[in-house]
Amino acid sequence: MSKIILVTGHLAALKSTISTRLSKDFKMITLNKDLIKEVLGDTIGFNNREENLRLSKATFEMMKFMMTRIIDSSQNVILESNFKKNELDELKRILDEKKVHVFTLFLTGDSETLYQRYVSRQEYRHPVHKSTGLLSVDVFKAVMNEYKVDDCFGIVKMIDTSFFDEQTYLNIKQEVEKYLNEVSQHDVD
Repeated sequence: MSKIILVTGHLAALKSTISTRLSKDFKMITLNKDLIKEVLGDTIGFNNREENLRLSKATFEMMKFMMTRIIDSSQNVILESNFKKNELDELKRILDEKKVHVFTLFLTGDSETLYQRYVSRQEYRHPVHKSTGLLSVDVFKAVMNEYKVDDCFGIVKMIDTSFFDEQTYLNIKQEVEKYLNEVSQHDVD
C-alpha cells in the first residue's frame, strides 16, 4: 500500500528544503508545487495576477493527477506545498477513497524569522512566485493565519523551523522513518 507524506505549512518554513532531503533519504518521489508551477509558467507564461492564479490551480490539478498515478502504481510519494484548506480537503477526499496512509509535516516558525527568510529569498525566486510583489510584514503575518495545522489530516506533526540545523532535520527524518516503519508493519499484520 502506498504511503503519502504531506509537507505543508507557512511561507518560508523550509518546506522545499526539507521535502527534497526527505526525498533523497527515503528514495521517494516528491511533487513540489513550486517547481511544477515554474515549469508551467516557463511553458505557458502569464501576464498578470489572474493568469498566475490559474497557473496555481493548474499546478494543483497536475499534482493530484500525478499523485493518483503514483499511488495506483503502489509507490510512495511526498507532496509539498503550502496547501490551502480547500486543497487539503480535496486531497483528503482522494486519499480516504484510496485508503492511503498519510503523514503530514506542518512546518511553521516565528513570524519575524520566517518573514526575514521570505525577504532574503525574493531576489532569487522564479518570477512565477512574485506576482503579488513583496508582501509587507503585516500582510505576511495575516497570510500565516490562513494556514492552520487543524486543517491537516492523517498523522500530523507540527515542526518549528525558526532555528533549523542538522539536528532539527535528523529529528524530522526520524519522525518520518518511524511513520514509514509503523505503517509498513501494519500492512504486514
